[in-house]
Amino acid sequence: MCEADMNLAYRWFLGYGLTERLPHFATVSYAFCERYGNEVAEGVFQWILCELENAGYLEPAAVFVDATHIKAGANVRKLTWEAIPAASRIYDEQLRAEINADRECHDKPPFDDDAEPKKKRDNTSKKKPARRKKAGTIAKSTTDRDSGFFCKGEHQKCFAYEASTACDKNNVVLAVEVTPGNVHDSVSIV
Repeated sequence: MCEADMNLAYRWFLGYGLTERLPHFATVSYAFCERYGNEVAEGVFQWILCELENAGYLEPAAVFVDATHIKAGANVRKLTWEAIPAASRIYDEQLRAEINADRECHDKPPFDDDAEPKKKRDNTSKKKPARRKKAGTIAKSTTDRDSGFFCKGEHQKCFAYEASTACDKNNVVLAVEVTPGNVHDSVSIV
């Protein structure tokens, strides 16, 4: 809406006169989020993509996907451990079996994900020990249930979201998906 304040062409396109007050930008955001719902926003997005394709601006021969993590407003210390759904555990076991079969074919030792690495104990530290992950469970925030527990490196642990964006060669956004932060990049946009 700031551009419409400065540019008469935008004001004309939106149907506002010179003396009419423009709506606050949050009004448009609220309308799409609360009033119209996901179906309308997705329909508008698809309509714009169709118009761009009809005009010849899309080049989907090469699609680039990138994801970024956005820290959630959730305290890392306020979490619970919840059981992973059975389907996820079964998929994890099947995937581990396939990886270990491939490793065996290449004369490599199998992965043993259940074994905990031994860590040196630092007796000088007065911090409380962190709650350990239990087998078959996943960390869930008690304040932001939609976020996912994300670990970057050894020290950065937080609840986050992952925003994945797919673009073509002309930097036209083809798809956007927001998932919990513990969803891997390879499965967010299919």
